[in-house]
Amino acid sequence: MEIIDFFHGGILNAVDAKGRVSLPSSFRGVIDRRVRRDSSDASSDDRLILLGEHAKLPCLEGFDPTYSRQLHENIRRKVAAMGDVDVMEAMDDEMAEAFGSKTQIAYDGAGRMVLSAPMRRAAGITDTALFVGGGETFQIWNPDTFRTARADKPRLIRMLDSLIAERTGK
Repeated sequence: MEIIDFFHGGILNAVDAKGRVSLPSSFRGVIDRRVRRDSSDASSDDRLILLGEHAKLPCLEGFDPTYSRQLHENIRRKVAAMGDVDVMEAMDDEMAEAFGSKTQIAYDGAGRMVLSAPMRRAAGITDTALFVGGGETFQIWNPDTFRTARADKPRLIRMLDSLIAERTGK
């Protein structure tokens, strides 16, 4: 039976003035297990995520390098199912949208990484980042934006409220 690791839960982390934030340890664990399982080079010590604007939501979307191969295959299948299209043009468009909008971000052993100013602006992230597991990918939100965008999802709002209460001691 194949074991698949997914990103779960929500975590609030502080963001400093230079955009430094810690990738949650539970997310790093998922990435490490996926990379180890998928890597032909067991000695590889690359600590990278791919991060960029989410295609539909006002947040950032991140994933590990192993998910890139799956995303590529999903796009290939999607284009193949389109039928009467210029396959090369459609592939170029889909690949540029999926991969051109993502940047490789390195993080250290403690999970510290830097969100660039353009990324922080795109997601409205200032001094706090809300990391939300999304299965194979994860999202990084401004908590206030998350509350507004997900107002129709009471369990997610309760999760956010719980994280804020835990952080503030209220």
